[in-house]
Amino acid sequence: MITRRSLLLRAASAALASTLPIRGALAQPGIPPKGQLLFGYPPGAVGSLLGVGLTKVLAGVSGVDYALVNIEGRNTRLACEQVRNAPADGATLLHAQSTAMCLLPNIYRHLGYDPIRDFTPLGVVGEFTFSLTVGPLVPRSVTNLQQYLDWVKQNPDARDIGFSIYGSQGHLAVLTLAQDLSASVEPLAYKGTAMMIKDIAAGRLAAGFTAAGNGDAALWANGILRSIGVTRGARLPYWPNIMTLREQGVADMDLSAWYAWYAPAATPAATVQQWRQTVRAMQASPDFSALHTRLLLTQPKVTVEEIPELITLETRRFNDYVKRLRFRPLD
Repeated sequence: MITRRSLLLRAASAALASTLPIRGALAQPGIPPKGQLLFGYPPGAVGSLLGVGLTKVLAGVSGVDYALVNIEGRNTRLACEQVRNAPADGATLLHAQSTAMCLLPNIYRHLGYDPIRDFTPLGVVGEFTFSLTVGPLVPRSVTNLQQYLDWVKQNPDARDIGFSIYGSQGHLAVLTLAQDLSASVEPLAYKGTAMMIKDIAAGRLAAGFTAAGNGDAALWANGILRSIGVTRGARLPYWPNIMTLREQGVADMDLSAWYAWYAPAATPAATVQQWRQTVRAMQASPDFSALHTRLLLTQPKVTVEEIPELITLETRRFNDYVKRLRFRPLD
């Protein structure tokens, strides 16, 4: 049986074997020379930085000119709805975080789109995990989860933990932390990550769940932002000294997210095939690897054919999370 872990750890060699040569997509029919990549989050967070970076990688391997467009509204769902209803000509694509495809179906009674039927996947373009990130409001002597929770007990006015987007993995992370450890922390929703990081760095918010390493690199290098634990079940290769929150006693914590590109479901097969070959060419590009390194992302390990199965698997897993946390569905 395929599990989420096996899907995410599977080598991508088969997917990369059929990559196009440089400029190959430009010589093939099916991809419009200009287009847009819609993303349902505000500018400034890692997903937007990834999307902008990928448009440059795309131009390098194919010669086409696509721009990232941030579509704010309906808690990231508006972008999905607009791509679902867009002309199926390959000129309007969706750059989506897995939250929109796997988690939000468990949060909303009326989602507004079907993650499987309304879209055709083109490829996974990155994976990240979340960090419990603290700022200057929390003393530098606090270096792990237990110390942070002890500090919160002594400073109850600083018990809020920020997260981006209601019903996101960050939201679940706060609730899981509170439930597993009976911790006196409160979730605080932000419309986007950039403002949350700004508040943490300025000392207006003690902590938040951010993408690991998200924000100005100088803030991390200077110790203004610090991680006291990550949400994935295993330590991150680029942060080997940062313990997982599971290691620190949060038994049910194993959360990460991934990005993928999608076309409207009715997109012609020839256009889909050309886009999938182009995404594989991007994945094989040194610029793609450099972008992942800069943003602290991991290389995608899921083939495009496996994306629907991964969406189904993760949707079921998040359904268990939502039930366990007694999350109230929204209309």
